[in-house]
Amino acid sequence: MRKITVKQSVIVCSLVSMLSLTACSSSTTTTRGDTGSTTAPAAGNKTVTLSVVTSDRFLELAKQKYEALHPDTKINIKEYAAAPQTAPQGQGQGQQQMMMMQKPDPKNTEKYASSVGAELMSGKASDIIVTSGLPYQKYADKKLLENISDLMSKDASFKKDNYYGGIFDAMKYNGSLYTVPIKVGLNMWLGNQAVLSSQQIDDSKWTWADFKKKASALVADKNNDGKPDTYPMGKIEPAELITSMLNSSFSKFADVGAKKAKFETPDFINMLKLAKSMYDDKVILADNSDPNNVVFQPKGNVLMYMDMYTMPKMNFEGKGGYYNLPSESEARGTQFTSSLPLAINSKSANKKEAWEFVKYLLSDEMQSARELTGIAVNKTGAKAQIDFLKTLGTGGEGGGKSMKLMINGKAATVQPATEQDVTAMEKILNNISVYAESDLKITNIVAEETAPFFQGQKSAEEVAKVIQNKVNTYLQE
Repeated sequence: MRKITVKQSVIVCSLVSMLSLTACSSSTTTTRGDTGSTTAPAAGNKTVTLSVVTSDRFLELAKQKYEALHPDTKINIKEYAAAPQTAPQGQGQGQQQMMMMQKPDPKNTEKYASSVGAELMSGKASDIIVTSGLPYQKYADKKLLENISDLMSKDASFKKDNYYGGIFDAMKYNGSLYTVPIKVGLNMWLGNQAVLSSQQIDDSKWTWADFKKKASALVADKNNDGKPDTYPMGKIEPAELITSMLNSSFSKFADVGAKKAKFETPDFINMLKLAKSMYDDKVILADNSDPNNVVFQPKGNVLMYMDMYTMPKMNFEGKGGYYNLPSESEARGTQFTSSLPLAINSKSANKKEAWEFVKYLLSDEMQSARELTGIAVNKTGAKAQIDFLKTLGTGGEGGGKSMKLMINGKAATVQPATEQDVTAMEKILNNISVYAESDLKITNIVAEETAPFFQGQKSAEEVAKVIQNKVNTYLQE
């Protein structure tokens, strides 16, 4: 994880991130456990229940604001796990200590998916469900999730043109939306443009084989010490690499809706061999090498606008740039994921109220809130988030002129975003069009079963057969 500290002035995005990633402890109501959906009105009021692994400041703020606007509707946020512990970052005199969020515990996500799946099947699920980790296609096929595309088209107050259409289109299943993202993160690599400018990379259509070919040309050992002078890719574990490769082309290897696995195929077997060759051919940074001596940072996912703006300036001596991940898929564009995709329970007695709250989360007001801590799907919200970057270091909410951001021991004065910066960010946003579809169970199977292959204990063909059988069994459940 990058070490980040803030000198003299707390950078606003970091403070907001800390607040947003910590479950709110105010007087608003958040429940935990398996109490099921509240569907019966009390004293003329409606209670809409939303299931989520862990609540955050954005959801709590939306609940507070929505209830103030709609006194007859109560929002009950039902979380299944407490917020993960935060870890302090930054030491030394004159430095402000801040907290960085730990990764969610995969066990909590698995437990959540299992619990909510059982609730859906029994008709006891919440009105609104965060579908992270859930095979929502399965539940859509069983008519357990509301068709959100229909809700959008029948609601004259909902203007689809106000949203990035590529995001909604990419998440459609059988032509309709059954889960809608409230915010997204972008799957992109941060690359050293000073090195890559001569490589003629077309990241709009490159494959993993194309990447390996380009990367091989960058490996050199001029001092003959047995190690590359520069590694094309930063450190990444085999399980992370194969998961990234799988998710960039998920539909090519698994069709959850049709219940078909396609792992025992030449395409997947060749992808496995290609992944292993990146380690064998020293394309990926070795354990005992300089982590700064790389061309691509493979873990540079863009989770917030501040990432998009500052990371290229804070890496590679200010000559960083974002690149789309390679893919074997026919669908092209910037890939995205969502930590807050919402579905509406088709068995809910409060479907109208549930849709109104989902719509509020998608509104200009909530999408403009810095508590969103993600990339807005609403264009007005995105503009507001980017406009804030223009105020950095100018005083007021944007922080004072003495504001400094430190990453990996390097400090830089934070400057306001320029029109050139804004244009570059808008170009990325308008290119978001590929959902990095995933299935928690399938990715876990692939990560676990490919370990013996990367360790040289099994062949690619052997592990592909095991994965095929296990995924098929899972899809038929």
